[in-house]
Amino acid sequence: MTGERLDGRFARLWTAATMSALGSGLATVAAPLYVASRTDDPLVVSAGAAVSWLPWLLFALPGGVLADRVDRRWLMIGIDWARVAVLGVLAVALLTGRAGIALLYAVLFVVNAGEVVFRVAAQALVPAVVPRSRLERANGWLSGGTQVTQNLVAGPLGGFLFLVAAAVPFAVDAGTYATPADRVAPAPVG
Repeated sequence: MTGERLDGRFARLWTAATMSALGSGLATVAAPLYVASRTDDPLVVSAGAAVSWLPWLLFALPGGVLADRVDRRWLMIGIDWARVAVLGVLAVALLTGRAGIALLYAVLFVVNAGEVVFRVAAQALVPAVVPRSRLERANGWLSGGTQVTQNLVAGPLGGFLFLVAAAVPFAVDAGTYATPADRVAPAPVG
């Protein structure tokens, strides 16, 4: 039935996925702005795009294999806390003036590698939290939410936060992952 509502388990999964996408989008937008403020070498600035998208090439398939072999919920929680840690290091380095472009690119790579695996795990978790009759609707909401937040909301927001201070978009990014994943990523239905 097309009018059926999605329940709280799916809402928590959707929230986790869209917050994750927002955070990754903020980092992907703020990183080149930071690099461009530090250097005028176009090769160094454009390397940020490569660092942002390389994890999708390297980890999409292995991430799917991993998500099929471990508890997806705990995988998502672990990924979020790892991203909180690396973004915390970056935010402190930015605030203290010790952040270099290499550190920024390393953090960006880890954040986006986490996003690849997180997104695969979230997508694979959908059938465990949504009845078969609602899968199409749930997949549409999940895909739409991540695309809108990462590609439409994160760009302007990341640029604005960067204008406030270079560390702010990365700190907010860490906050999007620190939203307790164990509260937003639902346990599968038993």
